[in-house]
Amino acid sequence: MNFLNPLFLFGLAASALPVLFHLFARRKSRRVEFSSLRFLQKLEKTAMRAVKVRQILLLIVRTLLIICTVLAFARPALKGYLGSFFGSSHANTSMVLLIDNSASMSRSDERGELLKQAKEAARQVASLLEDGDEATVISLASLSRGVQYNPMHTKRDVLAAINDVRIADRPADLSDGLRVASSVVARSMNVNKEVYLFSDDQARNFREDAAVGNIPGSNDGKAGEIGRDTSSAKLFDAGTKLFTMTVGNADHLNGRNLSLDSLHPVTTIFEPGRPIQFEAWVRNTSSETAQNAVISLFYNDERVAQKTVATIAAGESQRVSIDGPIRGAGLISVRAELEQDALPFDNFRYSVITVPVSRRIGIFVQDASSAAFVNLALSQTLSLTQGGMPFTSEVKRLEDLRSLPSIGAHYDAILVGLGPQSLTEVDRTGLREYIASGHGAALFLMPGLDLPTVNKDMAALGLPPIVRKEGTPNDVTHYLSFAQLDFAHPFFAGMFESVSTQTGGMRGVESPKIFEAYDFQTTGGPTLVKLSNGFPFLSEIRLGKGDVLLFAVPPTLQFSDFPRKSIFLPLIRRAAAYASAIHGQREETTGQQFVTTEPFTVELPSLMGEQAGATVLVKAPDGSSQRAHVTVSVEGKARVQLEGAGMAGNYTVYRDAEAREPIAAFAVNIQSDESDLRTASPADMTNFLAARMNGKKPVIMRIKAGDPNIAKAIEQSRYGVELWQAFLWAALVLALVELVIAREGRANTAVQS
Repeated sequence: MNFLNPLFLFGLAASALPVLFHLFARRKSRRVEFSSLRFLQKLEKTAMRAVKVRQILLLIVRTLLIICTVLAFARPALKGYLGSFFGSSHANTSMVLLIDNSASMSRSDERGELLKQAKEAARQVASLLEDGDEATVISLASLSRGVQYNPMHTKRDVLAAINDVRIADRPADLSDGLRVASSVVARSMNVNKEVYLFSDDQARNFREDAAVGNIPGSNDGKAGEIGRDTSSAKLFDAGTKLFTMTVGNADHLNGRNLSLDSLHPVTTIFEPGRPIQFEAWVRNTSSETAQNAVISLFYNDERVAQKTVATIAAGESQRVSIDGPIRGAGLISVRAELEQDALPFDNFRYSVITVPVSRRIGIFVQDASSAAFVNLALSQTLSLTQGGMPFTSEVKRLEDLRSLPSIGAHYDAILVGLGPQSLTEVDRTGLREYIASGHGAALFLMPGLDLPTVNKDMAALGLPPIVRKEGTPNDVTHYLSFAQLDFAHPFFAGMFESVSTQTGGMRGVESPKIFEAYDFQTTGGPTLVKLSNGFPFLSEIRLGKGDVLLFAVPPTLQFSDFPRKSIFLPLIRRAAAYASAIHGQREETTGQQFVTTEPFTVELPSLMGEQAGATVLVKAPDGSSQRAHVTVSVEGKARVQLEGAGMAGNYTVYRDAEAREPIAAFAVNIQSDESDLRTASPADMTNFLAARMNGKKPVIMRIKAGDPNIAKAIEQSRYGVELWQAFLWAALVLALVELVIAREGRANTAVQS
């Protein structure tokens, strides 16, 4: 027997009160005058016997009345089936059903889908509910932060909640699920407190810390953070029982499984009509080698490329490069997809890119005529078959550089001709701040410059000094030419249809004749084009968050015939595109990526001009949408805070409620480690759960999936009957008996008087 309110047992001390009243409150005998002592002796003997019997009965009844009343408030309960002999007062039960609805539960074995098996087992447990019981259904992969989980009190509601559980594109959060279950049972006053866990026992769910195995190429940055609570605080009291059920036969799960763990663009310049190369990591989570795996690439749900991976060893990951040409411009939803296998959810990986409709280029030179060839190259209109990005160029005076801090957002990149005159301090400051803030610039050394003077500008900008100038103007017998191009550099990606397989090969590239060129002390960055005398023709230098492309010759005919060669047009356009992409990669072209398990903040492009307090529409892959408020950070960046995503895929942010004007997009992927299908050992599971339960021997019971005697095993573990009603009825009966005996005693006393 167990007492649910044991403190009331102190009230048993009150059962001594009738005894005390009996001892100290005896009725005194009255003196009655009789004519005959013989009748008096007979009357006294008979009356005293009746009074003593009545007093003893009252003493017993009153004592039992107090005891039964106290026991009724203490709520005694009997365990198991024995309780049914003593009454029909069912011991109320509070149960919490933790159902693993993570993506790994979409697998199947010979008994069907794992989630379906878990829900069926949960329904069997819910069938035990009776009047006065309560149950809470918690989906471990769909936990909502800040939501109060309240128990349901009807079997119909519980079964409906179980039926509503669906596969979520998220890992199960067992630690949070147990904490929610703890808060639910802690509020319950029922005698039976039970927590049920229906899961495939994925090992990742039973880790004590946030560390997970490194998955090659994973770029979600959140792997393993599901175990945020690294403590094993006691969550359940000694009276709570925990039942666990493993669904799925690991030895008979159907087929092989490959997972896509990451997808991101390798190409840095996105131009209409040009192919964009993506890198994906494919992992074989099966126990056997996978052969001829097919991966497809989609742009806006249109397949643009397909590739076959010959073999991937069991447990290994392989890097796969795949590319497809871009048609059109704007926001592009990208999806990589593997062919269907045993686990569907991890066959997809999402990304978002933005192909700019055009780029705004500012050309800053001392003499506008020196920008004629550059401006002409940028203004050329190319067909879709030729590819290339449309540009809008604007020629400005060199002294307008000082205005860049205020007008810099108007330009995606700038081209600057240094010389022949030195820059003023304010112009140098404007140029330096523009680049360091994360923008790109192409710098040309113009004719007629004074080396000491221009080196002062170079030093102020953080660029290498010019060592010397070499060559003779218009010397057709002695000139420099291109000797080596770094085709592996992203600058040249997709620029040439075919190049030599040898490093620095020049096949198909027509070199200009360069009569004069500047040499630098050291560029501190990669040399993209090297001249025949070893001078750098084109170098890349990082400055702060920005980037500088440094040309060693001017874009005029005074040092070379460079503007007349066929290489001039693509090289100038590529320089403008590459410089534009420096800022665009952070803010526009490469979409932000998140995982489904965490809240995230989406930054909106600065040029969209969204104000704090405005609302935008966030549209999910399934077509559902929600309104979100725009906030502005201290840095002045507009952003939208979201509490998480219920599914993986590409999301679009619209300015208007009718979803007509997209302003941003972002990708949400499932955590890569959800594809780690290794199961935890029974010992590891028991240790993990026992660490969260009080008592020397916590009650953790294993239930076998498909066991027809589940209900019987659960009932035998319970306190089957509460006896408070029986004791309450006994107290009422005793009160009536006491009333009758006391009334009869008073009546007899009156008659004798």
